[in-house]
Amino acid sequence: MNARNLNAYRNLAAQTAVSEASPLELIVLVYKRLIDNLRLAQKAMEEDKEDAEHISKSLDLIQKGLLAALDHDKGGEISKNLASLYDWAIREILKARLKRSPETLTGVIEVFRNLEAAWVEIHLMRADSQGTEKTSQTVHISAAGAIPAV
Repeated sequence: MNARNLNAYRNLAAQTAVSEASPLELIVLVYKRLIDNLRLAQKAMEEDKEDAEHISKSLDLIQKGLLAALDHDKGGEISKNLASLYDWAIREILKARLKRSPETLTGVIEVFRNLEAAWVEIHLMRADSQGTEKTSQTVHISAAGAIPAV
């Protein structure tokens, strides 16, 4: 399989995964992408290479994905806490970029790994309590696409 066909296959697989994902699975996918981009930015910094693309994607995932999905009316204190955490992460990412400090990204990555693990656990608990039956969940449509309201 040549590189062009492989890329087309990867894009199709990614689109299929997103279109078939539940709202909770979408949140986990956003966290996974965010962590991947933060790690790539960190590696680029360590190797004294350009990191702007990975930093930009990370910030977009936080702003257009995670922050945009927060429902402060239904989410109450949890959504406020997550918003504060996301704001902190944005500041830390920008600080890491300005200071060319891959170490600064380590803390941000760890926080998002913990959040991802929590969302995976929530997803598993809901799947266990619902059996194989799927229930409809509220989805907030943003510029980033369909993201679950939190």
